[in-house]
Amino acid sequence: MNNMLQIFLLGCTLLFATVVISLLLKNKISERYSVIWLGGAMLIFLISGNLRIVDITAKWLGIAYPPSLLFLFSNLVLLLFSLYQTIQITKLSNKIRDISQYLALEEQHRGKGQIQVGKEHEYNNE
Repeated sequence: MNNMLQIFLLGCTLLFATVVISLLLKNKISERYSVIWLGGAMLIFLISGNLRIVDITAKWLGIAYPPSLLFLFSNLVLLLFSLYQTIQITKLSNKIRDISQYLALEEQHRGKGQIQVGKEHEYNNE
């Protein structure tokens, strides 16, 4: 691999890691996700430093064109991440539904069952 390409990949990896750490410090992502993203950055760093890893793994798996292994791996990672995000969205949707039903029952129990359009309701935290 060209030295210039290795320097470019190293720079991209460091930039990505800096962005992830910045998002973590601003509380835009949680620690759990930052560890995953930083792990991915480290993997990119290791692969960019030693492409023989990709060649050996591709040969072991019977893949004739080693860069295809990188595309396969990245697609599998994205597929798993998408599945994980779908599970998280489903859990949050269920929690929102449960909270909405609970608040509706609390309002009805307190005698505020009449909802008037255009008026804002205040919920007391008791």
